[in-house]
Amino acid sequence: MVPIKYNQIWKLLKRGKFIKDSVVLGAATGLIGSIVMTISNSLLYRRKKTEIRYANVAGSLFMKSNKTKKPKNYALGLMAHLLNGSMIGVLLVPFYKKAGLDFILLKGSLSGLFTWQALYIIGQRLGIYKVTPHLTKTGYSAIWHNVLYGIVTSYLIKWLAHPSVFRQAPTGQKENHYPADIE
Repeated sequence: MVPIKYNQIWKLLKRGKFIKDSVVLGAATGLIGSIVMTISNSLLYRRKKTEIRYANVAGSLFMKSNKTKKPKNYALGLMAHLLNGSMIGVLLVPFYKKAGLDFILLKGSLSGLFTWQALYIIGQRLGIYKVTPHLTKTGYSAIWHNVLYGIVTSYLIKWLAHPSVFRQAPTGQKENHYPADIE
């Protein structure tokens, strides 16, 4: 068994720029963005600044809304929420390949707002989610959390992506994702 060298892992994370695969990059950054979003949501939920936790909303896809607060059902909802965030992160990487990595704060905020609108406005209007918020402060917190998700995920995509992920191939040439001459 190979011992884990935490110093090497820490140096790699501190340096960034090491994930070459677009799907892994999107899934990992989307997962971390969802975790940050969930932590912020939990903090606001404890302070009574929002009435719903996202694991309860995601859990309502599978069960009745009154059962989402049980611990085992909450865990299922949390897994669904984190999986959803990972999938959205996978979709953001091709967006940044086309749009570029400049103005990342603005693009991250807008992608978070788009995510909020797609998931919560359309999802609740179509009745996909059975848990619905009733207070205005919950709507504001949902906007905040999705903007936070977009910013965190976008910055992580920029920070963790290997330069070859976003390098443009010259016109008429096939793109090479693993060049030998990377700095």
